[in-house]
Amino acid sequence: MMRNLLQMTRTALRRFKRDERGLAAAEMLMVMPIYMFCIFGTFTFWDAFDVVNRSQKAAYSVSDLVTRKQDNVTEAYVTGMFNTMQYMMGPSLPTRTRITSVFYSEARNRYEVLWSRASTTTIPRLTTATLPGLQDHLPVMHDGDALIVVEANVDFVPLIGPVDWVMGNVEDGVLRHVIVTRPRFLPKICMQGVACG
Repeated sequence: MMRNLLQMTRTALRRFKRDERGLAAAEMLMVMPIYMFCIFGTFTFWDAFDVVNRSQKAAYSVSDLVTRKQDNVTEAYVTGMFNTMQYMMGPSLPTRTRITSVFYSEARNRYEVLWSRASTTTIPRLTTATLPGLQDHLPVMHDGDALIVVEANVDFVPLIGPVDWVMGNVEDGVLRHVIVTRPRFLPKICMQGVACG
């Protein structure tokens, strides 16, 4: 009796071992999470790189427009640059932008702010006292050299989890660019109604 039971068990195990029905479904269940991660991950990283690319191009465009001015900028012109930046990013990606005109004083051995404007009150205007926080982005300059600094902060929340380890400049859902450009036609870009050193 025991021998018979043992023989039946061996036969059933051999049959089970050779039976391949349902194997594809089991494999699919094991591999499905990896497929889904790859599909959504690819979409997420594509979206992140697209936002990085668009925001960088928009910030460079605004910086280029300001540095090509051939006279003093006005408050209305700077506000127009903020609106241009937001228009290029679209309504789904809120932006906060700060534009600052900076020059280097060799006598005082420091960078100094000529004027600074921000698109929202959440970003304070830069002053000569607060400029050292941005100094890592500024190049070595000669006495009296000037430049325009455009800081663009774009709110970005990825579809799936954080992408900070790939993007590098995404912190707390904000993509940040600092664009530094020399004036094209004038020694420095001044603002109407503001003393220009």
